[in-house]
Amino acid sequence: MANRRIVGLGLVVVDELLVVDDLKLADTRTRYRELLRSPGGMMSTALAQAAQLGCETHLLSQVGRDAGGRFIVRELRGRGVVTRRLHRSDAHDTTVAYVLVDRRSGERRFIVPDRRELESSAPDFDLSPIGRDTLLLVDGHFPQQARRAVERARSRGARVIADFHAPRPEYLALLPFVDYPILPEEFAEAWGVGDARETLRVLHSRYGGTPAITQGRRGALVLHEGRVHRVPAPRVRVRDTTGAGDVLHGAFAAGLAQGRDVSGALQLAVRAAALSCTALGGLGRLMTRDEMKG
Repeated sequence: MANRRIVGLGLVVVDELLVVDDLKLADTRTRYRELLRSPGGMMSTALAQAAQLGCETHLLSQVGRDAGGRFIVRELRGRGVVTRRLHRSDAHDTTVAYVLVDRRSGERRFIVPDRRELESSAPDFDLSPIGRDTLLLVDGHFPQQARRAVERARSRGARVIADFHAPRPEYLALLPFVDYPILPEEFAEAWGVGDARETLRVLHSRYGGTPAITQGRRGALVLHEGRVHRVPAPRVRVRDTTGAGDVLHGAFAAGLAQGRDVSGALQLAVRAAALSCTALGGLGRLMTRDEMKG
């Protein structure tokens, strides 16, 4: 099972990160102290992390046929992500997300466009990389394409990892096809079925699989073999939390791909997410293969 293929279907954007003194933006004028341009979105970051840990990674998504799209392709290819099945649209520009990062806490706020038309009009992606020895990673974006992908994965015996930020109906409809729903605490809070532990039990009862809830500085909870286990996060000096959850998903997929069990993969993933918080941007500090062995 070593070095098995990881396919990611979901969001890729250009992140414009601005480090500011205060996220409240109470004044009419706010100065930024630092500016960074980087590929962003769940799939950019997760697949770049998995590729850095030695996995074969393939990206399925859509960008514009523009400078932003060329920037994403160039940067991700340079990090070992296979982008040849990335669709280039003439009708839609590459999405740009503006990320305000608090200089003191590392917390961030996103300013993003409405992507619904772009995602609903996307042509069918080439799903041929999804085979028996594949791990498929989905984030709920491009919901029609995600449904096709998870159904193909199920029919071919591939395993599916999902990250959904909210309990939207189109996301919940994918959960019966997901082996590892690794969801943020905000999902549990919005779903309203109980606290994080109860959410894990309801997820497993309704949809099966091995669910986990990520909790930032507190690490993660996972329901495995009938018991809830906590995976603590190491203490780090936080500079920016942008992309930490995406790094977690990429490292979790890499851990599974290289033969770790669920507990070992999640421990690896939580360590990788903590490391990512020590630098600016989701790709600023990815775990290396040497660090993976620790």
